[in-house]
Amino acid sequence: MIPSPAVPNEEGSRAALDRQLVSGVAWTALARWGGQIVSWASMLLLARLLSPGDFGLFGMTTVFLGFITLVSEFGIGSAIVMLKEISPGEIRQMHALSLMMGVAGSIAAFFAARPLAGFFKTPEVQPLIAVMGFIFVLSGARVVPQSLLLRDLKFKLVSGLEALMVVVQASSGVLLAWLGMRYWALAYSALIANAVVSVAFYVAAPCRPAKPVPSQLRGELQYSGRLLMGRITWYLYSNADFVVAGRFLGEAALGVYNMAWNLANIPLDRVANLIFRVTPAVFSSVQHDAAELRRYLRVLTEGLSMIVFPVGIGVALVADPLAAAVFDKRWAGLAMPLRFLALNAVLRCLCIMAGQVQTAIRDVRYGMWQGVVSLIVLPPAFWYASRWGGGGIAGAWLCLYPVLNGPPLFRILRKIAMPKREYFGAVKPAAIASTAMSAAVLAVHFLAPQVRPMSQLLAQTAAGAVVYAGVLLLFFRGRVNVFLGLLRRRETA
Repeated sequence: MIPSPAVPNEEGSRAALDRQLVSGVAWTALARWGGQIVSWASMLLLARLLSPGDFGLFGMTTVFLGFITLVSEFGIGSAIVMLKEISPGEIRQMHALSLMMGVAGSIAAFFAARPLAGFFKTPEVQPLIAVMGFIFVLSGARVVPQSLLLRDLKFKLVSGLEALMVVVQASSGVLLAWLGMRYWALAYSALIANAVVSVAFYVAAPCRPAKPVPSQLRGELQYSGRLLMGRITWYLYSNADFVVAGRFLGEAALGVYNMAWNLANIPLDRVANLIFRVTPAVFSSVQHDAAELRRYLRVLTEGLSMIVFPVGIGVALVADPLAAAVFDKRWAGLAMPLRFLALNAVLRCLCIMAGQVQTAIRDVRYGMWQGVVSLIVLPPAFWYASRWGGGGIAGAWLCLYPVLNGPPLFRILRKIAMPKREYFGAVKPAAIASTAMSAAVLAVHFLAPQVRPMSQLLAQTAAGAVVYAGVLLLFFRGRVNVFLGLLRRRETA
């Protein structure tokens, strides 16, 4: 159990941290959505300047490079954010280690380029992956400066630099494509953007590397190594469903399942990631104060549940009319996996929030073994469930995810001395309002079963939204006012 400090936090520092939390989410939202608009606009222009084959070649590099990126970061960024006691000298050593890992990632990409080109039977992939490997050197140089800014809660600056990266990549990509660079426009624009932003982060938070001394970094490397193992297992089991669907169901069924996954998860991820981008630094700031950890976990879980419950449960309820109204007969079978995946996305968002507390209290060894168990259990379950198609694989997610993540959640609550009643009380408003919403949506369905799918979709969505908002405002107005006060940057109790 985490001991509370001998001297409680002053009210002013608590209010200041609340304001930084809200400000961080706001600036992250502004940067992410602004960058998304720029990215969409550039994608439309690139679609006119480049061929689908150019995008396909670039896409062949993403899965492998994504995995190498995960490994080369080695959890160093999270360690710097969470481990407040790291000395400046140790930070310099970790910066050198990050640079070394970036170089190693680049070398790995160079030697893997030829086998991957053979696997895809596309020779152009080899030089593309080899060149893209230089991004690891640039990202390795950026990890520590960016983490230092996040640790110091400078969310506005970090969000601005991340938005700059999107703008540079979008503008340079369009220019290079216009000059006839084909798929190289996508690769070179990514390199240019990473180079510009890495320099900007170093200027904002300069850190001179020092020779790593393993004996001095034993605790930090153990922490980051366990984080890395947990992330690797997560990467493997979270992509196992796509592998199983593609291998045993075929490309058409995989396409349907992939569309269901995107529809179920992307809306929630867009919202939840705005919060998850900021909360690690906030939890780190109060990691030795059990009372403040409980308060932030309770308040953030309550606020997040008010957003994800109606969206996830709502998508599950309208899956049939949504699939019929928006998609043609080629997408038959979309509704069932969409329904199960949307419900699972709600659970996933809440568990990620609790998992950040687990990282803050340094219970990463347990998190690592949790990932190993998930990797052992989920892929075989996906394979067995694939006999019922994409809906079976999605159903395996919904059945097993709570089982695998329930014990870690209760362990976290014990660690911070948070009663289960208090935690589940935080999701009570959203759960009750969502139950009423579900009744309204189902009532519309049974009262008007013969109407056109689009009309039914609109009627069910409108009824559910009105009932959900009405129940929250009628029975939980005080709880809603807490978040309105937080948005006005007042202190929350």
